[in-house]
Amino acid sequence: MMGTDHRGMGLEGKNVVVLGVADESSLAWAIAKRFAQHGAHVFIGYQQKFFSRVRLLLLDNPGVQGDRCDVLKDDEITAFFARFQNNPIDVLVHAIAFAPNELFTEPASDCSVEGFCQSLTVSAHSLCKSVKFAKPNLREWGSVITLTYQASERAEASYGLMGVSKSALESAMRYLALELGRNKVRVNALSPGPIETVAATGIMGAFLRNPEALEKQRARAFQAAIEMARAENHPDALAVASAAWKHFQELAAKRCAIEETVSKEDVADSALFLGSDYSRKITGQILHIDCGLSTANAL
Repeated sequence: MMGTDHRGMGLEGKNVVVLGVADESSLAWAIAKRFAQHGAHVFIGYQQKFFSRVRLLLLDNPGVQGDRCDVLKDDEITAFFARFQNNPIDVLVHAIAFAPNELFTEPASDCSVEGFCQSLTVSAHSLCKSVKFAKPNLREWGSVITLTYQASERAEASYGLMGVSKSALESAMRYLALELGRNKVRVNALSPGPIETVAATGIMGAFLRNPEALEKQRARAFQAAIEMARAENHPDALAVASAAWKHFQELAAKRCAIEETVSKEDVADSALFLGSDYSRKITGQILHIDCGLSTANAL
């Protein structure tokens, strides 16, 4: 059960929509939970394939509501946003991204056009599409928040062409900020440092299954993290991937101005700021929550 933790953010009673909840480990869920703790009315969107996991989250947290919302399906996204016609949205959080493994593990010149386009559609254009359906019901001085990563700004070997999708997402965010600004709605992005989620562990697992990719992609930090994890004799591949990700976070922390790792809660707290009136004149910006990693050389 969630506790109530009001801290004067002015979020009590606000309507917050969070898209992209997959399970308890997802950043989307950490953000949804944090808004609910501050008294907001939270409604989450999820893909049907994650229903069994999300259902348990909703049962354990009756203050949060949810429904399926696959942004690639017009009928689902239409039905999802129709409920807000007489109940305007104060905050819309877009936490949706996907790329096939080849975009992470294969050289840029070898990635298929199908995989490249799929990543751009799901990870970048879905922000535009979400805003299109939400726009009629966005309250004045509302806030739209998306999630990006520093590989949008510099080449990061272990992130591959997914970095291009994040670059496109950030550019779309700025154009949406220009569009929605006339309605006094702001659009910004959060850019966290490395955080362990199911998706992140999946990327690490893809490199574990394809060790040649580490060399092809020159993913030195991933390679070092995997070597450390393998030396620890974990019981299975999933445990190795999880341990390797933790080592990767530790290696990243050593490169930061503040030598600490970033947690989902750190990101959720920053989302509170961008969703509150304290950020009402900030739009078209990227807020890095990475202990200063983005000021250093790429990993």
